[in-house]
Amino acid sequence: MKKKDIKYALTGVSIEQFATPFEPSSDDVNLQLDIQIKTNYVKHALAIGANIQFLEEDRAFLIAEVFCHYLIEPETWKELSEDDSKDVVLPKDLVRNLVALTVSSTRGVICAKTEKTPFAKYYLPLVFLNPEQVNDLTIPKSE
Repeated sequence: MKKKDIKYALTGVSIEQFATPFEPSSDDVNLQLDIQIKTNYVKHALAIGANIQFLEEDRAFLIAEVFCHYLIEPETWKELSEDDSKDVVLPKDLVRNLVALTVSSTRGVICAKTEKTPFAKYYLPLVFLNPEQVNDLTIPKSE
């Protein structure tokens, strides 16, 4: 099955965590990005989370953890799993696009939550994932 044949829907965005514990005293900040993936074979679903932390001297002063929830269309799922008899493997190009969509959604959350605050000057830059940074995603049937 080709990437363009995989039909899915973004079914929700959840803000799992958002905090601004302190205002940094300098503009010497770092950014940390962690991606989490949760899958559910039975529900034909996956959730991709972006945990963003803006750091000053290794202390997080702006924390945002956002999950985007995706549902794979039932007919597509059947084809990917050979009639629900095998693991599902989502191609890395699709996974990369879903991660990018999640990071972009997180960017919007940060922008909206920090609007008209001193934290508004800290923004999530564009994040480009190289194809070599992402692998196919196997969703095991045993779930």
